[in-house]
Amino acid sequence: MRATPNADNEQPRVVVGLLVDPDTPAELAEELAEDLPELLAEAVNRDIEWNLRVVRDPLTATLHDSVAILSATREHKLRENWDIAVCLTDLPLRTDGRPLVVDVDAEDRVALVSLPALGGILLRRRLRRSVVRLLKDLMLTTTGDGSTRPDQGTIGPIVPERTAPVKRVATDEEIVDLRIVGSPARGRLRLLLGMVRANGPWRLVPALAKALAAALATSAIAVMNGTVWNVATGIRAERLAVISLFSVAAMVTWLIVHRRLWERPETPSPQDREKAALYNLSTVLTLSLGVLCGLVGLYVVDFAVSLFLIDGGVLAKQVGRSVGLGDYARLASLASAAAIVGGALGSEFESDEAVRRAAYGKRERQRREQAERERQEADTAQSG
Repeated sequence: MRATPNADNEQPRVVVGLLVDPDTPAELAEELAEDLPELLAEAVNRDIEWNLRVVRDPLTATLHDSVAILSATREHKLRENWDIAVCLTDLPLRTDGRPLVVDVDAEDRVALVSLPALGGILLRRRLRRSVVRLLKDLMLTTTGDGSTRPDQGTIGPIVPERTAPVKRVATDEEIVDLRIVGSPARGRLRLLLGMVRANGPWRLVPALAKALAAALATSAIAVMNGTVWNVATGIRAERLAVISLFSVAAMVTWLIVHRRLWERPETPSPQDREKAALYNLSTVLTLSLGVLCGLVGLYVVDFAVSLFLIDGGVLAKQVGRSVGLGDYARLASLASAAAIVGGALGSEFESDEAVRRAAYGKRERQRREQAERERQEADTAQSG
């Protein structure tokens, strides 16, 4: 591929389109677009003007196959007159039982990167490194006529082995020149962590605001109850930990059942069963982290309130022995755990949408429905 000269200063220009799923965090794509020109100037050529375009499109709303997504990305590239197109999807794509990390159509200069397969930590760094290496190889590997066409023998490791458990695999797909997948064990773990990150457990805390407010009111009553003092100060820390875990599990179970977040396989095939299991596991982990964050916040408030309101002498007289900070911690732990179960389960939520976003299956269905509505609106507008 030859860089297009800029009419103003004759500086060659390369237009790179980043096609991003609507559910992908906006700051992730925008930061990548801001960082890439400088990174590509260092990695490829400082004489090239890199023009990055970020387009949000529900491309994968009705597509669940990497080849279909690559084909759609290629069509988008042609319409927009881009030189290179990279699709960043939050779909957990799989091939032959392995997580799919990267697919490359080198002839048409189109690539697909599955964000969850990059893992749940250091995502920005891994994404920048992967896309830079990908674009570098697409630009620098040339054939005899000067056009760029890297193949499986020329493209370097998009994600280095030392930082991500990936490897190249052969593929019989006609348009896929390079395919990189994760390992069966560590690759799946990274995929799961990436899915949890994409679900955004932190978004659940605002969504649980009303439920946590109800739990706080319940725990305030428990903190001031003498019977609770006796029970909390006499219970062992291990048992309190089990009680706290039980309260989180009860809340997560109620959310899944009440909001119908549990996925069932679309067909009895092993692939669909494995997909449903992966989706459900990511949902459970996401909800557990969100509820756990709420429980920790509730515990901190209960600990501070009990320490401020309950005099040590009064507490010692009630339990019949001297007390310390550990007793206040036990009291706050028991009160917050009981409040989550007793006060929050029947409460309303600030946003059902944030709870539903914790499940991949729900998001996929909502995206398909939105894409179908937009298609129908477009058809209606054309017919009218």
